[in-house]
Amino acid sequence: MNDDGSTVLPGGLRMRKSDALFDALGGLDELNAALGLLRSQLSDPADAARVESIQRDLLDIGGEIAGGGPGLPADAVAALERERERRGAELPPLRRFVLPGNNEPSARAHFARAACRRAERDLVRAREAHPDRISLPALAYLNRLSNLLFVWARALDS
Repeated sequence: MNDDGSTVLPGGLRMRKSDALFDALGGLDELNAALGLLRSQLSDPADAARVESIQRDLLDIGGEIAGGGPGLPADAVAALERERERRGAELPPLRRFVLPGNNEPSARAHFARAACRRAERDLVRAREAHPDRISLPALAYLNRLSNLLFVWARALDS
């Protein structure tokens, strides 16, 4: 057991736990947990399955960052865009700021959106330090995911 503030990534690379890479991995882990809370509140099985699929994509991103995984499927970003467009087309135009908290599922979607924005910022900082570990599709995925979660929260609020 090594308690000196470092850890070994897949492939044998030892890094300090204070490295920006671990902030990115931690942000993804928190986002995944927030999505799990959202999924537990969804009554539509198709919506729950979609959230689970997103959670699996986040695990792929984490694997890519840690150096032990294949990364995102090629069509993952486009799939989020299509889902956001489909859900957004069903909503009335936004005329004011949205206040989270009208019901449990919507509030959880807003919480997941906020966690997603933080994870995205963590990934941006990690990419500045480790451009070879954070792909542009991973950054795009988190950006599109936060947009989808906002639309999803609005849909759950109605």
